[in-house]
Amino acid sequence: MGSVLKMQFVALVCLVLLNINTCNGVTPSLEPPQGNSLKLKSRTYEGKYVYQCKNGTWVPVSASAMLVNISDSKISLGNYSFEYSAAEPKLVGTWYLRNDDADAAESGSVTSIVAGNEIASRAGSDSGSIKQVIAEASFHKSFGTAYRVSYIQRLNTKGGLPPLNKSKYCSENSPVIVPFEAEFWFYTQDTIPPLAPATIAVPASDRAVVEGFFCEGIIDYSYDGSQWQRKNMHGKLYLVPGGDEVGSFHMSDKPDGHGGRFYLETYNPNGWQVVGKIISHPVKVEDDSIPWSLFKITSSSGNVSLVGPFSYYTMVGTRGGVPPVPSNVTKKGASWAGVFSCQFWTYKPCSPPFC
Repeated sequence: MGSVLKMQFVALVCLVLLNINTCNGVTPSLEPPQGNSLKLKSRTYEGKYVYQCKNGTWVPVSASAMLVNISDSKISLGNYSFEYSAAEPKLVGTWYLRNDDADAAESGSVTSIVAGNEIASRAGSDSGSIKQVIAEASFHKSFGTAYRVSYIQRLNTKGGLPPLNKSKYCSENSPVIVPFEAEFWFYTQDTIPPLAPATIAVPASDRAVVEGFFCEGIIDYSYDGSQWQRKNMHGKLYLVPGGDEVGSFHMSDKPDGHGGRFYLETYNPNGWQVVGKIISHPVKVEDDSIPWSLFKITSSSGNVSLVGPFSYYTMVGTRGGVPPVPSNVTKKGASWAGVFSCQFWTYKPCSPPFC
């Protein structure tokens, strides 16, 4: 197997079976990135997993549970469901969260919905329990409690695994129902940026926050014989994880006339584009994630005047994107594509008392 193909195969194994963080020698974190705050804790009531025997193996088919307040089971918070889909192998499930009266009146729905995909996992609370996971929101519907949910943790799991004795229970296409318990903790994306290290802080005269975006994308690396070199990075912008796509981010091979190479763009009807260059040395905040960075805007176009003029933007709250530790099988010219996410925050000049 060629070096490039071998690295791609290892990457696939890491992403599908383990998680890229584990392959980098870092224990996967079940904590959401900075810039997200805990909003709601729940636990399951009457939870059940359904498995079906296929080719002598138990396959998860579905799961369901009611959600109640973590400290008072009389307070209903909604429902949880899961339906296995080969097209969405990382799907953890869908949560139907009950809206309060005000949100229900505004949205016209008594519930708001969020679905999420697994991005990291650990073993269950004991040997007989389903794994604990953190999921990133992948879909939203209706305004309300779930509208700004960005990450969901499944913690303190009990039960939910199929029978170990396959010969006794596993006959082709026969289902088995297994009870389970878990806590689901819901996080929402903050409406203000996380505190950045001093070395990459926006200058005091430009700290008027304009807008924040969630970004998910790919970083392409090439191995030069001694270390991984970043060749390109690009991604899509969303207001929150799992929300509507509103823009894009990419790195250009050629800088603009002022040294900017990193393009941040929002789409019409009031779209704009800014180009930035990294100033100050980026700071690595988490071992398993790419550094946080400060960009000075070098040029802009589009409807910038509606919200700007922009002066800086930051890349913070990063997760993933770090290439694997080189080994004796890593050959010069090998490539690696790392999935990353982050938050971008745009800024403009201001004066006291507004900054």
